[in-house]
Amino acid sequence: MGLNNTNSTSVNAAEATLNLKHGAKAAFLYNVYLTRGVLAITMAVITSFSNGLVIFLVLMDPKKCLRSSPTWLLVASLALVDFAVGCGLEPTDAYYSLAVANRKKHSLVRKDLQSAAAFLLLSSTVLVMLITFDRHKAVSRPIQYPYSITKKRITISVSLVWIYCALLIFAIRRWGKELRNILFCAHIDLVVFITTGIFCRIVYLLRLQTSKLKRLSVSSDDASVVQASTRERKVTLTLATMLVVFLFCTMPWFIMMQIYDNCPICQKHWWILKLLFILFEANCAINPFLCTLRLPRYRVALRITLARWGFSSVVCRSLQQARRAYVLRLRSSSSGNQSSGKKKSLNSSISLPPVMTHHQQNIDNI
Repeated sequence: MGLNNTNSTSVNAAEATLNLKHGAKAAFLYNVYLTRGVLAITMAVITSFSNGLVIFLVLMDPKKCLRSSPTWLLVASLALVDFAVGCGLEPTDAYYSLAVANRKKHSLVRKDLQSAAAFLLLSSTVLVMLITFDRHKAVSRPIQYPYSITKKRITISVSLVWIYCALLIFAIRRWGKELRNILFCAHIDLVVFITTGIFCRIVYLLRLQTSKLKRLSVSSDDASVVQASTRERKVTLTLATMLVVFLFCTMPWFIMMQIYDNCPICQKHWWILKLLFILFEANCAINPFLCTLRLPRYRVALRITLARWGFSSVVCRSLQQARRAYVLRLRSSSSGNQSSGKKKSLNSSISLPPVMTHHQQNIDNI
């Protein structure tokens, strides 16, 4: 399924072995395809739910703040592509794998599935790169950002991404059959390289801004310096998590796919390539949690939506009660510390030795 069939002859031979033999090898192939089918079903549920939730929040927009910035077009486009992966690509992948595992005929055309997988997954990775570039502009040029990143430019960018990916897949299918894996992997490698560079550039700019504030401020305890340092650590941790997850999901399959033809070990263990493709599809399920639902606006919108539907009334009530109890404990402990401090000061003044009181009176008289 997808472009993970680098050596089509070996895969076809494996499927033929599955249909002809009934020994240990047939059982092993059955387990491979069954595992992939079950994982594809699981990923389809998670991907459809997470990206469908993002699309629903954008359409509802309970506080009327999600569509105030042009960035929502990038977020909605990425969620739409990933939602198509969860609703179309992954269920089809599951059906194909389970059909092969159970030795049943299917009416799916391999080339059509490969083209759909390549288009959706390439579009998803390129849109992640555009979102990263958008955040880079917001950090590097915050004053010019509202004027340079407009709704019209983002709409044109998203349209160009979809058109270019569609034309690329069509050209590979029509004229570049022998070089399809090289061309596709080259584009993914370029996108991953650019995205990684932009991530590192954002972290560098944040550290540079924090160091400038520290040099301009009188002390390191200024509120602006503390706030900038906290923001830098938070954004750096978020970007590092996004980058690690992005590379972890995308690179293993692409690395193995690119060296497959020249790697006898990879050809021997071809089933690893089959299962790694599920990991690549998992990136579409994780994108909403890393790129969208971590943003404060979307979390507030989700909280309001759940509260309106009554799903979070009990949870919110229990959280409010716990917060009130915590505040009361803090107040009681602080008031107890203040009262004990007053008692100590009174006791020290009462138990002042007569010599010290006489010395203090002399100082006052002078």
